[in-house]
Amino acid sequence: RVPFCHHPPFCAGPQHHNTESMHRLIPFWQRAGVKAMFSGHEHNFQHSLTGGINYFVSGAGAKLRLATPDEFQQAHTHSWSDQCHFLLVQIARDQMTVRAIGELDANGTLTDIPRRDARGQPVTEPMVIRRT
Repeated sequence: RVPFCHHPPFCAGPQHHNTESMHRLIPFWQRAGVKAMFSGHEHNFQHSLTGGINYFVSGAGAKLRLATPDEFQQAHTHSWSDQCHFLLVQIARDQMTVRAIGELDANGTLTDIPRRDARGQPVTEPMVIRRT
């Protein structure tokens, strides 16, 4: 089960923040065994993890918001980026891998956008979600 919607339950900003009305759905997702949820609304990339669910904000396919988010702790943000991107999701058996892809490199290879944590430090580990 992979829910998606426009407004994110968890979002560090800078323009939009946690959508309080979405919190009513979280217990349903937890009971259903949801491990990943996707949304947009904010014009950047964000990956949050709380309550056993990975939350992805992917809203930087065209318009970008270059300001730094300002509510990392409230949004449980693990990594974020202000780079233009799309998400590539691959599922194999009990594992989902999510990549935030930017531009092609000189060899025509898909490259991941640089992600940072709340302190501005690089985050390079892959975003892997296991069903169990």
